[in-house]
Amino acid sequence: QVSRAKKVLIITGRGNNSPGQVSPVREAIQALFPLLRRRGVIAAWEEHTAGSFVVSLAPVSALLYAPRRKRDRSRGASPVAASLEGLEPSTLDLLRRLALRSLELLGARVPEKFLEAEMLSTFSSLAAGIPPGADGEQHLRDAIIAALDQLDT
Repeated sequence: QVSRAKKVLIITGRGNNSPGQVSPVREAIQALFPLLRRRGVIAAWEEHTAGSFVVSLAPVSALLYAPRRKRDRSRGASPVAASLEGLEPSTLDLLRRLALRSLELLGARVPEKFLEAEMLSTFSSLAAGIPPGADGEQHLRDAIIAALDQLDT
């Protein structure tokens, strides 16, 4: 999503060497698609071949507006998402701009009043999809910039 790819090819294999000639990987991936759509990660999927799917990725901004379900909340937020402390000033500035833009689009009359909570919510939504590692904050900035671009178009 962050790299703005429109579609990806997911190769699961046909399951020719699996019991019953049914690929357990294919079944698991196919069962995951509805959850990924609810969470704003993918927009659609279709069978490409007997051993692959073509998946249309949702825009990054879809992550921000995906509804949270009770069972997702009960798993708890990632420890990274619990606080904005430790983020670089440039990342905080981008996050502030994105949160403010989101609140404005929702029609908030006094967006500054809700800004910190919206920043944390936005951060939590985006950080959940960022792989851990040394470049995590750069990936987060890229995701924020992509979301801002999509909201402005």
